[in-house]
Amino acid sequence: MDKLTKGQFFGQSRKELVVNGLSLVQSVYHNQHSCPWHYHENAYFAFTTGGHLLESYKHREIALSAGSLTYHYSQEPHRNSRYSSYVSSLHVDIDDGWFDRCDLRQVRPEGLRELKSPDLKITFARLLAETRLGGTEKEVATESLVVLAFSNLLQLREYSDYKPAWLGKLKALLYANYDKPLSLSNIAAELQLHPVYLCQQFPKLFQCTLGEYIRKIKLEKAIERMISREPVSLTELAYDCGFSDQSHFIRLFKKHTGFTPFAFRKLVQ
Repeated sequence: MDKLTKGQFFGQSRKELVVNGLSLVQSVYHNQHSCPWHYHENAYFAFTTGGHLLESYKHREIALSAGSLTYHYSQEPHRNSRYSSYVSSLHVDIDDGWFDRCDLRQVRPEGLRELKSPDLKITFARLLAETRLGGTEKEVATESLVVLAFSNLLQLREYSDYKPAWLGKLKALLYANYDKPLSLSNIAAELQLHPVYLCQQFPKLFQCTLGEYIRKIKLEKAIERMISREPVSLTELAYDCGFSDQSHFIRLFKKHTGFTPFAFRKLVQ
């Protein structure tokens, strides 16, 4: 079985940045059908930025596409297959000593994590854009976003013990209807919950209000389409992702990512 050392990944890889034990690597796979079973020396995040593939583990398979985000603990054997003709990913390889220097040893998760939090995906979209910027602040901006990602992971873990029976249905409902008008009464009725109870419990589960979470899902979907290089106008993209108008989309995108949609798309493409 192959062992990949620090910052090493299959495909055509280019190091975007190395800072304090973090190696940010952009990998591109042209007409690659598969890669063999292997494991990595370090833990790492993988943010798929184009195409699709299948990642296989001993007891699990994950279909990845543009916008997918995973965390891999070191020494975790896996293989990749079913690549589309073009696949690209941003990898964040994390040296073991980095966790100690940032006092994150207790936060670091083990095993494989498929991360579906809109907050985490928005953070990695910001990280992708930061790798394309210059400036003396680039290193501190990049490292702070990786720390923020682990902070978000810690919040998810703190609330992971509280999983009401209706949680999965709620997530499925919001993701299936993020681009349609939603009302609190309809959501609560679908879940057979009182609206007041739903509004009380939601921040405990998601650390934001129901409305804020729906906006983040819309942004997540817009980011997925932008990094996958879909040739659509920003007006069409805003409409398709459920925003009331383009100006509303631009304001929210800038608020959550620090970039306008136009600037972000120009950077990542």
